[in-house]
Amino acid sequence: MKQNREALLSVARRFAYLIEVLDDGILFDVSGLERLIGGHEKIAQKIVEEIQGQKVPGSIAVAGTIETAMLLARQNRGLSSIVRPDDRFRQAPLSSLPIEQDTLNVLNELDINKIEDMLRLPHEDLLSRYGQEFRKIIDLAEQNGKGLLSPNVDEDHVSWSYSLDSPVEDFAQLVFLLNHGLERLFEQVSHRGLSTERIGLCLRLRDSSEKSYEISTSFPTLERAFWLKLANLRISLDPPGSEIVSVDIACYFTKPRPAQRGLYAVSRPEPEDLLLTINKLKKLTGEENVGVPVILNQRLPEPFEIDVEAIPEGRESSAAAKGHPVIAFSYFRPPIRAEVLVRNKRLVFIKTGYFNGYVTEYSGVWRSDSRWWESPWRTQEWDVEIDNGGVYRLCRTGDQWFIAGEYD
Repeated sequence: MKQNREALLSVARRFAYLIEVLDDGILFDVSGLERLIGGHEKIAQKIVEEIQGQKVPGSIAVAGTIETAMLLARQNRGLSSIVRPDDRFRQAPLSSLPIEQDTLNVLNELDINKIEDMLRLPHEDLLSRYGQEFRKIIDLAEQNGKGLLSPNVDEDHVSWSYSLDSPVEDFAQLVFLLNHGLERLFEQVSHRGLSTERIGLCLRLRDSSEKSYEISTSFPTLERAFWLKLANLRISLDPPGSEIVSVDIACYFTKPRPAQRGLYAVSRPEPEDLLLTINKLKKLTGEENVGVPVILNQRLPEPFEIDVEAIPEGRESSAAAKGHPVIAFSYFRPPIRAEVLVRNKRLVFIKTGYFNGYVTEYSGVWRSDSRWWESPWRTQEWDVEIDNGGVYRLCRTGDQWFIAGEYD
C-alpha cells in the first residue's frame, strides 16, 4: 500500500540518506551507524521500534550485503522481527536463492534443502555440473554478494515538525524551538554536502488555519543565527492571526557557495548582513518602501518604481564596468525654489538659495508626464548646465520655478 510505503520511507530517512524503493519494500544503507547505535542486532532493534511506532506490518534485516538482507527480510515477511544474518541465513531454504526449479528439484532429492547443506558440497563439483553461472549462487550463499544500492528516492528538501503542548501567541517565544529544528535540518543538509537558500515555514494555528512563509535569499548559507533573525523579521512583518499550535519547517537543497574569494577582490559587507539590514528597514518603513529600483521607459516626474520582491545580491556589476557611460540623477526632496531670468524665450540666469549662475547650455522643453490620459500636462522641464556649476533639472509649474534634482 502507498500509505505503508510512505511510512517506511519516513523510517528509512531517520537512518540513511541512500534509499532504494523496491516492489515489496525499502532498501537503505545503515553503514556507519555501528558507532552511534551498535552492531547489526542493535541497529535492527532500533529500526523495529520505529516501524512499530508507525504500525506498519513487515520485517527487517540488517546484513553485510544487500542480497543477504533482502533474502532474510523476505523470508520473515509478515512480522517485525530481528534477524541474525550468520545464524538465520544458513538455515534459509535453498528456494530463497535464485536457483532454477529443475536444479532445485535435483538438490532436494539429494536431501539438500538448506543453504548450509549446499555449502558443504565441493564448489568445483557444483560448477562443473551447473556451469560457471552457478558461481553467482555460491557467492550469494557465502554472503559475498556484490550488489550495489541504487538510490531512486529523488528528494529536494528535508523537513521537521513539532506540535506544541499548549498554544503560543507570540512567535518570538518559539525562537528557541526554531533554533533546535534548524540545527537538526542543517546537520542533514551539511551531511549531504549541500546548503540552502530557501526555507519554508508553516505555522498551524488554533483556529484550524495555517500561516505559511517562504524565506529566500540570493545566496546559500547554513548560518543558523542568520536564518533565525531573518525568520523573526519576516514573521514580525506579517504575524499570524491566531495562536500557534505546531511548527513545520522545510529546508530546500542547493549547492554551497564557494568559500574561496579573489585575493584582490574589493572588500564588501557579507550578504547575510545586507539581507538582515534590508529586512530591518522593511520593518521600520514598510515592505512597500524597500526594494530594488527599476527604471521605467517613460517620461514621468520620477520614472522608476520599487521592486519589493527583488533582493540585491551584493555582487551586481555596473554598466560602467562593461565600458558603457553611466549617468545618475539625484532628486532633491523637497525641490529647491528658483528664480529664472528669461530673455527672448531663452533661459539666461538661475538663482537659488544654494547656488546661482548663468545658463551655458540647456535642452528642452519637455512635458513631465507621458501618461496624458491620466492627467493634463502641468509641468515643463529643462536640463540646464550652470556656469561653474553642475547639470540640473529645471521645472516650471504655472509661475513657480524649482530645481528637481542634479545629474551626477
